Amino acid sequence: MQHHPRPAAQDKVQALGGVLYSWGHDAEDFEVEEDQNSELADLFGLVGGIVIVRRRSTGEERLYATGQGSAWFGTLLMDLARGHFATPAHQPSRDGIAA
Repeated sequence: MQHHPRPAAQDKVQALGGVLYSWGHDAEDFEVEEDQNSELADLFGLVGGIVIVRRRSTGEERLYATGQGSAWFGTLLMDLARGHFATPAHQPSRDGIAA
């Protein structure tokens, strides 16, 4: 059975938009989807499902486990700090300085 993720709840989208803006990103360049019934979530025993964050301009896509006790938002912040959603010209080097 194929399952399609749905857009994330508005509260998640608003919170993410504020975080992206504070990191200098355009929130309109990102898609956020929430999948409560994902086969991938079932495979790993994730009760709450997953949130998929995708940057349109770079194609970067990251999946985060959600649900009770999940730290997905903190993990997203760490990914932003590591440059996972940065444009190639702005990705940090190994020493933490942008290239």
